[in-house]
Amino acid sequence: MLNTITLTRKERDCIVLIGERGTSDFPLRLIEVANRMNVKPPTALNLIKRLVAKGMLKRERGMLRLTDKGKAECSRIIESHRVIETMMARYGLSADEACKLSCNLDFVMDEESVNRIFTELGKPKVCPHGKKIEVVQ
Repeated sequence: MLNTITLTRKERDCIVLIGERGTSDFPLRLIEVANRMNVKPPTALNLIKRLVAKGMLKRERGMLRLTDKGKAECSRIIESHRVIETMMARYGLSADEACKLSCNLDFVMDEESVNRIFTELGKPKVCPHGKKIEVVQ
């Protein structure tokens, strides 16, 4: 079963960027998103408009903030990423290779599948990069 929210890879990258880099005191702006994602501002604007339409993002006075739905999706993506990355590293990939490949899967896998992988891995506490895994079962 796939994730019920359909995101493109770029939308995934944008949500994670805003979720990890933006804070309530210092949210990101369009130009910062464009620069960090290495795209032109009109491309970033189209991406942001799509995420607003999907209910993941809100724009306030030029600032970009994740909605509650966006925050939940960002957390789900990050946790999925860490579990998938851990699995790949256990099967012989370097932590960096596993991280790079996990970005292609973390946003399309459903929570049930990620939880099964997490359990089969023995419920690891951290990913190969030492970041905490907090999968809720």
